[in-house]
Amino acid sequence: MIEQAAPAEVLYEERLGAGRRDWRWLPVIVVIMFVAVLPVLVPVAALAWLYNVLRFRKTRIRVGPDHLWVGKRSVRLCALELPTLGQAGNTWPWRHLNRRYLGANPIWTSDSVSLRGIDGGKRYWVAVGTNTRDELVNVLENAIPAARARAEAAGTWAATAASMPRQEWYPDPWDPTGQLRWWDGSKWTGWTAPTPTDEPVEGSPPDGTPDGTPDGTPDGTPDGTPDGTPDGTPDP
Repeated sequence: MIEQAAPAEVLYEERLGAGRRDWRWLPVIVVIMFVAVLPVLVPVAALAWLYNVLRFRKTRIRVGPDHLWVGKRSVRLCALELPTLGQAGNTWPWRHLNRRYLGANPIWTSDSVSLRGIDGGKRYWVAVGTNTRDELVNVLENAIPAARARAEAAGTWAATAASMPRQEWYPDPWDPTGQLRWWDGSKWTGWTAPTPTDEPVEGSPPDGTPDGTPDGTPDGTPDGTPDGTPDGTPDP
């Protein structure tokens, strides 16, 4: 859902507008553009900075008991998949035209959070900058399961097989060019396999317990459509 009324109870709130200290990034950007890129692009970089300052000056991230807001756009927490939790990257400018894209990742924030989900058969993508990532992640890790339990009890949301990609070998999000990693249908596992050169890796991983999972959090889930073969699977 989008543009829901603001929550009466707020579990988390953060303003993304640039503060006085954040303006220190402007001369850094100008110097980098002048020295390392092209001097002629310095005015373009400065204008882009000013555009983003104006764009995000009133933007807030808010997490309520049942919704997450980024500015005026919102998504139901029950629809977001915690295994897709990762760090946000810069995306194509026109993605912001999609009203199911909840994006606000200004350069002056120190970290970021990305989440994806499906609600009513439609994909939602949250990609926000934050200066308090640990706090935001902690709130989401508690609020999403609670919101899902309430929605399931009320009959307003039900898990579907299409909500996540099927279990399969996919390019390892920690090392996408070097190996494959087993996705069990809900999360990444510790099982890995070399990227095939002639024949694709087929079947399930071996029995037993893997040695563990890599440090860090992968950026999202395997790409692709839930009702088919996700993009990024090894070519046959």
